[in-house]
Amino acid sequence: MLNRKLLFIAVIIVMGMGCHSVTSIVETDRLRNFPAEINAGDIVHIATGEKITFAQLADSLDGTRIVYVGESHSNKESHELELRVLEEFYKRNGGNIAVGMEMFKRPYQDILDKWTGGEISEKELLFSTDWDGEWGYDYKHYKGIMDFVRDNKIPVVALNIKRAFQKKISRKGIEGLSEEERKALPEIDTTDIYHRRYLEKIMKGHGDTDMSEAFERFYLIQCVWEDVMADSILKYLSSPDGKGRNLLVFAGGGHIIYHFGIPKRVYRSNHLPYITITTYELRDLSPEDDHPLFASDIPLQPADYVNVVELAKDKEPKVMLGVIIRKAYDKKEEEEKEEQKEQGKQEKKETEQEHRVAIESVREESPAWKAGLKAGDIILSMDGENVGKVFDVIYHVRQKKAGDTCLIEILRGEEKMFVEVTFFETKGHGKK
Repeated sequence: MLNRKLLFIAVIIVMGMGCHSVTSIVETDRLRNFPAEINAGDIVHIATGEKITFAQLADSLDGTRIVYVGESHSNKESHELELRVLEEFYKRNGGNIAVGMEMFKRPYQDILDKWTGGEISEKELLFSTDWDGEWGYDYKHYKGIMDFVRDNKIPVVALNIKRAFQKKISRKGIEGLSEEERKALPEIDTTDIYHRRYLEKIMKGHGDTDMSEAFERFYLIQCVWEDVMADSILKYLSSPDGKGRNLLVFAGGGHIIYHFGIPKRVYRSNHLPYITITTYELRDLSPEDDHPLFASDIPLQPADYVNVVELAKDKEPKVMLGVIIRKAYDKKEEEEKEEQKEQGKQEKKETEQEHRVAIESVREESPAWKAGLKAGDIILSMDGENVGKVFDVIYHVRQKKAGDTCLIEILRGEEKMFVEVTFFETKGHGKK
């Protein structure tokens, strides 16, 4: 009997020691399995810690229904990998693919369909989807991807909700929405403890100290994004257009890492095989720092594959025209607008309306100022392209670089004239 008691006590001690050692192993081995030295351009298979080639990564695409690529929005190298994966995924599936993109909002799906159908220009795509207002990152990073899907007529699925709806949810909560607005949302899951821990780290990393009400609003919106994008994916793959297609998803790395964002929410509904590829930007880490890919309190694999890139460089210098512009109306239109305001009538929606563009002010020493443009000038055309709305000017200037010229046709008073502008980097946009 004594021997049995001693044996029982010994088992308990060993079990206790075992639990302790397992915990230690979990904390250390997750990073120990990761290569001690990594460089930009490396691709790491997380389960084995092996560095692999892109060709080996590409082999893993075979038989995979959904491929998630987590990007760093401002990192050029991150987007270059996305394009390579897109080209390979397309080739290996005989073109039977679609692409889901966080960057586009669900109400603009018809615009994306027109783009992939070759019905609209790049300028119309960006204007009609309100790229600057809804997304805001440099379109040049995405141009290769969008050109490829258009040239090969690959369907693009808009995944997320509009910014205005997001702000309303943040302000009122889901319970404060109308019945119709709530019906537009799937069930929102806010119960994943590791997802919550991850987002707490992000908010603290941004210097936020208020982890109560502000964090709850932040966390709710993150969960809304995850579930809405998962819902968009599920609906597309079960639709007549999407059934049988393989899907490539581009979203921010935070929605892909550790699987608990979009991937988990999709998988628990359709159980389709998937892989995740996330981006890791190289950085100097102190010994006491948690590794960004291996948080000590999140015992999950960050992804199936990690694409290692350099930290995003400073934004490339851009040129500017150096003017503030606004919509302009002729005298009769101005009088009608004033009359409508006085009578309290609602003004007509002008989103798609063509109108004149007037220069409200000119910045000193800017390209516009040096070319002789003045406040009050009406911009009629740029390099022979008619200007009918403010976005026409913005888009045209974005195509320019230092040293380029632009022939601008203006109306000054009753006189039409041409002014040639030479672009250069200006203070606040690169060099002086």
